[in-house]
Amino acid sequence: MNDRKLNMDRVKSVALWFTLISMIAALLFFSINRKSNAKVKTLVVKIQGINGQDELISEKEVVSILTLTAGKSLNASNIKTLNLRKLEARLNKDRRIERADIYFDSKDRLNVLITQKKPIMRIIDPDGVSSYIDDSGNAIPVQIGNAVRVPIVTGLDVKYDRALVVSELPSMTKEMFKLMKYVSEDEFLSALVEQAYLSSDSISDIVLVPKIGRERLILGNTTDMEAKFKNLKIFYRDGLPRLGWSRYKALNLKYANQVTGTLANPNQPRIVTPVLRDSLQIASAVLEKESDN
Repeated sequence: MNDRKLNMDRVKSVALWFTLISMIAALLFFSINRKSNAKVKTLVVKIQGINGQDELISEKEVVSILTLTAGKSLNASNIKTLNLRKLEARLNKDRRIERADIYFDSKDRLNVLITQKKPIMRIIDPDGVSSYIDDSGNAIPVQIGNAVRVPIVTGLDVKYDRALVVSELPSMTKEMFKLMKYVSEDEFLSALVEQAYLSSDSISDIVLVPKIGRERLILGNTTDMEAKFKNLKIFYRDGLPRLGWSRYKALNLKYANQVTGTLANPNQPRIVTPVLRDSLQIASAVLEKESDN
């Protein structure tokens, strides 16, 4: 009797689980069927900004690319007729885009999430052609109407080629990339530097132009770059507030543990002794020379 009752309980349990599984399967079937026959209610494009709101590619351009790839407007399109992998692949081919993700949500909205490349500089080559260069050394075309605020680099005597950046051989293109990547990763320097160029003389020094102030910053090359910029930061922090922001037309960072200033007005009294020290008491001398006229 007990065995019979136990078998009946097992049968009821199996029947209950079978019923639940059947109901779940039915719900999934109807849900998938409804989803596949549903239409796109709206297209939502989200573009991750660069330096706040800067954009290499606009929402209008993204929609245009998707429309051309699908061969029709995506709004009100039948969901099952859209190949999301194909649409993603097309967006990911665009040199301005680092990553594109496309998916439907529970409200039948087609979501497009765009992560843009991150330019660290804008190079103008000898022919006047302008390109953004990202933090991996890839060139990005400049589109009219879309702009990203990054330092402009001029003075290179060859067209930009990523092979020069990744090569073991030295080149000024590689030097400029190394410098601009360092600048982009430093909060102070990225806010300071507006332009970099090679001097037109035989020395070919790298010269930086700040966004604020009249002085040129003569870096020379990227050797001991961290130490050079450390001296510059000390000078900006402790020197210029005392000496005057309009005192110099150039600051030379090329020499170890010192900043050499070229006076804007050569008739001003000159400073020839170390005046600044950092927290480690390492001398950072400020020497001055007469202005070159």
